[in-house]
Amino acid sequence: MNTTYTEVINSFHSTFQDKVIIPESLEKEWFLKAVGKYSFEIDPVNYIDELEEFDSELNRYTVDTLGLMMKKSYQERELSKVNKRISIVSKDLSIDGSNGSKTAAKSELDKVCEELNNMIYKQTPSAYS
Repeated sequence: MNTTYTEVINSFHSTFQDKVIIPESLEKEWFLKAVGKYSFEIDPVNYIDELEEFDSELNRYTVDTLGLMMKKSYQERELSKVNKRISIVSKDLSIDGSNGSKTAAKSELDKVCEELNNMIYKQTPSAYS
């Protein structure tokens, strides 16, 4: 049975501790980027948009890699959002409630990048193969 779009989306959603509402169009864009990146960097996979499925059954590791690639896009967006928050500084008052958020968002992005790089490395054929 061919792997579906929904299976990859479920893998992506399973990476969140709390329920996060993301526009479907944005999820779809991240998914398509992940498919393109995976196909270019690791191994070609063929996604049929009209059927919302791949032309074959992908192994679980591939599905999870695609989901994590989507999570990386999400974390990059979150970090960008946190970095754009306004800080208020005057001689008597300094409000920058996002400093901790910036650190947490950057830390989460770094963690996702490290895990994703490990997954990609494990799937990339060596030059000696």
